[in-house]
Amino acid sequence: MATDSMSAGEAPNEVVRESALSSGSARLTTADVYEKLRRKILDHSIPPATKVNIHHISQEFGVSPTPVREALRLLQGDNLLVATSNKGYATTEILDLAGVRDLFEFRLLIEPWAARIAASNRLANPAKILAAELEHFDTSTDSMQHTLISHDSRFHNAILASTNNQTVIQAFTQSHCHMHLFRIYSLDWPWQATIKEHERIRECIQAADPVSAEKAMRDHLYGGYERFSRAVAESPTESIPLRAAGAAQLVAGSQKT
Repeated sequence: MATDSMSAGEAPNEVVRESALSSGSARLTTADVYEKLRRKILDHSIPPATKVNIHHISQEFGVSPTPVREALRLLQGDNLLVATSNKGYATTEILDLAGVRDLFEFRLLIEPWAARIAASNRLANPAKILAAELEHFDTSTDSMQHTLISHDSRFHNAILASTNNQTVIQAFTQSHCHMHLFRIYSLDWPWQATIKEHERIRECIQAADPVSAEKAMRDHLYGGYERFSRAVAESPTESIPLRAAGAAQLVAGSQKT
């Protein structure tokens, strides 16, 4: 059940404490409000299952309710908010262990295949994009969670984009998997393992080695599942095995040679 982020008679909740206005500053746009609220939801400044009050947000951000409503609709599209019975919104729950498994089983169906296709097509090979993304990864950031969400999304989207399969790209985009997975972590994400695995994927794609690229992506996803599942497990021994053990053969010609 959603809990209200502010009780009656209290000052506006700290989840919207950042003021949008300082002397001489410009009024926030819908995109600004969206980004600020998105960041607060992902880092749990607005906790899961918490009601979001449009009036309080507009007051604290110094904007009219219109850009707030528009931003909330965008966040609902990201599956970070759900509509409530009183025409309001509440933040969604974070993924449980079964939800993490479902996302990784989905990813294992398409991403090893995408890595293989990326390494097979020398003209559309995204290795330079991947190398630039890794080179510019900022380890000195004040929020590793937000940095990783952005990096991971760009890295994996570049590989998927190189397949030019719009159905696969749209399905992946609509899963919002990076936001929902990294939302599990607010601190202490083991980012070094993620970057090392990304580097291995890039090496295989740059070498135009489809078999190794597919395997590197699969290994990365299994490693990611282990990390995320440990984060949400209620006990050290709790686990749900992945059911996607084999390679996905989405199209003719993706078989190993």
